[in-house]
Amino acid sequence: MGDTINISVITSLYRCEKFLVAYLQAVSQMTNLYECEFILVHNDPTNEELEIIRNFDDSNVLINHLIVEREGLYSSWNRAIRLSRGKYLTVWNVDDLRFADSINLQARALDNDPKAAIAYGDIYGSVVYGQTSEKLYRFPEWKQNRFEFYRSYLMSCFQMWRKGVHDKVGYYDEQFRCVGDFDFQVRTAMHYSFVKVAVPLGVYLEDQPHKISSNGSQALENNIVYWRYGVYEKIQFHLLFKSLAAYKKSQFLFGGKWFSNAEKSPFSLGYRIKGMAKGIFTSPLHFSKTLIKRYLR
Repeated sequence: MGDTINISVITSLYRCEKFLVAYLQAVSQMTNLYECEFILVHNDPTNEELEIIRNFDDSNVLINHLIVEREGLYSSWNRAIRLSRGKYLTVWNVDDLRFADSINLQARALDNDPKAAIAYGDIYGSVVYGQTSEKLYRFPEWKQNRFEFYRSYLMSCFQMWRKGVHDKVGYYDEQFRCVGDFDFQVRTAMHYSFVKVAVPLGVYLEDQPHKISSNGSQALENNIVYWRYGVYEKIQFHLLFKSLAAYKKSQFLFGGKWFSNAEKSPFSLGYRIKGMAKGIFTSPLHFSKTLIKRYLR
């Protein structure tokens, strides 16, 4: 192992036995293990999960295994961020698969672009764990599409970022269950540039019932992000009161403490007014589509 930890890889674990062995095997195959630490925040582990980790034997992998009571995903991420030693941080969900050179490529991209805060890249989507499908999610280049990074989640599930940006933009908002990384992306994009890696980074396991994004709260949470930053044309207004009742739009929850939102909308007043009119008009269409989907189930 090297003496310098440059990269902290964060993984939140919960009821993950069926993925854990393959995940640890994939970790062992990373090409730059010498500069990495792997922080596993293990929520309410089972005996079987603990046994898998105890039996994992690879002296090249530096693991910091934390056992915690059940907490939200972004609480676990923030916990790991505070304990991390790397200047670069990245996440790796246990049910996704990273390619062996992905962490190295992202770190080198940040090395080569000192002004960039986040390195991201394209990913494959698959409904079978570990299987690369023909479904490739292509994300736009930052330089040509900065505007869109305020409106849509585009940094993928394998984002890597500089730890220092937390001093400027704060942490992941712990009141969210599934869109905290989108909110963090928007805040970061308002202050820093991003850099895209040229090749796909890994495989995202999608359309699974265990996914947090499958719990029905994503639309409510997206509404809060859109409202915070003036992306009014994408708000589902028929859900807005429910969103505002469940989440605080003017405050962030970091480390179990509330902080005021000092960020302003990156959009002009004229753009926001037009967006408001468009959102009010299109929201009934979203509502109708939702009813149709429920009826067809």
